Amino acid sequence: MFTGIIEATGKILSFDRKRASAVLTIDSSKLSRRARKGDSIALDGVCLTVSRKSGKQMSFDVSDETIRRTNLSEKTNGAFVNLELPMTANTMLSGHFVQGHIEAVARVRRWHRKGNDVLLFVDLPSELLTYCVPKGSIAINGVSLTIASMKGRTIGIALIPYTLSHTNLDALEPGDLVNIETDVIGRYVVSILKKTYDKSES
Repeated sequence: MFTGIIEATGKILSFDRKRASAVLTIDSSKLSRRARKGDSIALDGVCLTVSRKSGKQMSFDVSDETIRRTNLSEKTNGAFVNLELPMTANTMLSGHFVQGHIEAVARVRRWHRKGNDVLLFVDLPSELLTYCVPKGSIAINGVSLTIASMKGRTIGIALIPYTLSHTNLDALEPGDLVNIETDVIGRYVVSILKKTYDKSES
């Protein structure tokens, strides 16, 4: 379980893809000092396990399923990923509950930048819209964010300078893929209400 508060970014050193899996190796001097072999780490919101560690380098075994369902399918050497260690019992919950289970990928639509007024617009898959509400939480590339606007399939996210300078979101361009995880609490609420409604109709 994570909070969506990014602790560092890591640079992809290699992405060795095989027939049904891959090994992803990153360089992250800040986080590697605290991580151990077997620990879970969220990379762009994807929960992965440290399989090997050497100095400031960490490697992760990545299944073909994970590659196909996330933006890791488009990652290349030199790209940066957002990193977060799991929350602990005494972690300050500054973001929201993030599981590290990516539901879908979405395409960046456009940016709106006017001074410090920065909005990122993303086109969501239609099946995720049920779990989104204005001012509700959403994780994009593992970053805990608030939905500022919704119009059709497009959501707008307001970004502050700190978030832009401490994550990889500022490097996104229209057409780029981002990982999406909607609010787990919202998903449970929708599921419970749907089951209650279905029972009342039967």
